[in-house]
Amino acid sequence: MDPATLPIYRVGQHVLADFGGLGYFHEAKIENVREDGTYSLVYVKDGLREEGVPACRFRRESGTVEEAGIQVRAHRNQAWAPEPRNPPPAPRPMPRRDLESSPATIKVVKAKPEDKRWAEQRGLAGDEGVFQAMIARYRAGAPPSVSVSVRDTASRASLSVFVRKRPLLDEELRRGGFDVVSTCGEEETARASLVAHEPKVTVDLSRAMENHTYKFDGVYGESATNQQVFDSAVRPMVEHLFASRGHGTCFAYGQTGSGKTMTMEGLGSGEGDNSAGIYSLVADDLFRNVRGAGGGLTVRAGFFEIYRGKCFDLLNKKRSVQVMEDEHGAQHVVGLHQSTLASAEELLLLLSTSDRTTRATAQNTHSSRSHAVLQIEVVEPASESVRCKLSLVDLAGSEWAAKAQSDDRQNRLDGAEINKSLLCLKECIRALGSQSSHVPFRGSKLTQLLKDSFVGENSRTVMIATISPCSVCCEHSLNTLRYAERVKDWQAMDRQEAQPPQPQPQPPRRRSHRPRPPPPPPPPPSEPPVSPSPPLLPPAPPSLPSPPSPPSPPMQPLIASVVKVSGGS
Repeated sequence: MDPATLPIYRVGQHVLADFGGLGYFHEAKIENVREDGTYSLVYVKDGLREEGVPACRFRRESGTVEEAGIQVRAHRNQAWAPEPRNPPPAPRPMPRRDLESSPATIKVVKAKPEDKRWAEQRGLAGDEGVFQAMIARYRAGAPPSVSVSVRDTASRASLSVFVRKRPLLDEELRRGGFDVVSTCGEEETARASLVAHEPKVTVDLSRAMENHTYKFDGVYGESATNQQVFDSAVRPMVEHLFASRGHGTCFAYGQTGSGKTMTMEGLGSGEGDNSAGIYSLVADDLFRNVRGAGGGLTVRAGFFEIYRGKCFDLLNKKRSVQVMEDEHGAQHVVGLHQSTLASAEELLLLLSTSDRTTRATAQNTHSSRSHAVLQIEVVEPASESVRCKLSLVDLAGSEWAAKAQSDDRQNRLDGAEINKSLLCLKECIRALGSQSSHVPFRGSKLTQLLKDSFVGENSRTVMIATISPCSVCCEHSLNTLRYAERVKDWQAMDRQEAQPPQPQPQPPRRRSHRPRPPPPPPPPPSEPPVSPSPPLLPPAPPSLPSPPSPPSPPMQPLIASVVKVSGGS
């Protein structure tokens, strides 16, 4: 290619240059233009200098160099002929977002020399020590996150999303893991946002860290207890359902070993503040509301699991049950054994007799391999009508096949079925957010069961996303946060649709200076049309009698002849 067709760059101009011809483009500043037509560059990021760089190794953000109405493609050491410039395509309209539905913000922070000294003073060697120093530096200078009062949000919103961070385990500390999730405030109080620190090693082998900031309805630190999570997130939903005769769902989502079962079932008696889980706390609150209503109400409960696309009753020796839909679109579990309860202690006794499917994996020795669903109904015995219905779902932990490192065929099949149902749940949420005409609720038993919680009248849904703060599980935690952010994005779009549209002010109409043409003259008055009279015809002459027709010849000889001919043949 003729060098004359390449654009001429000026001293001081910023370009994207291919450093060393390796195919990696970095921002650089032109310091000098040499006599042979090449350039002397200094790279903005690292301060490195490079001499004799030809113009064909430059490009801009769009991948092209635009000069004088032409496009010159430049990639490494190859160049192509100029081609006509095409107008850029019109941008697609994006859905309107408010502050509550804004995506996560990402900020890249590079390591400093004082980070390495901080790590050496504390005996932390390697990249892990530098990353811990960068996280400590961020927490020391970050402003505290705003505390929120989530009680009003959980009672008014049809869907609320909360995130809970569990503490580091002793086994993770022995393996050299460190905390990569910052809530930026008091751990006992629900915060409005959190920051996930993702360690990175750039192309030039320098240490960097990406800080992902997420905003939710409530964020609980590692010191928060199950009682605090229930009081602020779940109790407002229970009170609303009891008063409005609605259907509610509370489900826990997260990777395996992130604390979902501990949140829903608790650790048992004698285990401190987390001895009681969401199951027990919801039952206590329901019986308190039943006693406050003056009696006459019955509480029934059923417990089943969804394992490999099938439902099994955990209170009736894992007998198979079916999820079916009636003529009104409501979902029912046919064949489920429901026990009548007199107190919350009876519910805990029933749950202790259940046998949920668990297996040992590389990440968790007691990993739940099924979705457990506890359905509690408050029924009026006189009319057999349901006062309120509540479904508490402990989802199975999501996992990666590459991270599971399992040679057991059963574990691989379980993981594939779990990820399939969770993906179907995400697709349903995405379809609801995009106002699609078809929502694939029948893609899995889990989404078919949760259909009433998303589209039913007077329905409320609470999602509790549990994350692990360990650096080894950073990718899993980020996936969980992105999943929860997608759910919250649909909640914000649904909230915008519920608001009445505001009238848009019309721009003032511009007046034209040209004289207006005169109006056309009015049409002359028209007389009513006169219908033409029918023509007068002469009277018809009297009809003459027609002569009598001759009698028809008899048909018998003809028939006989026909019979004779047919018989002779």
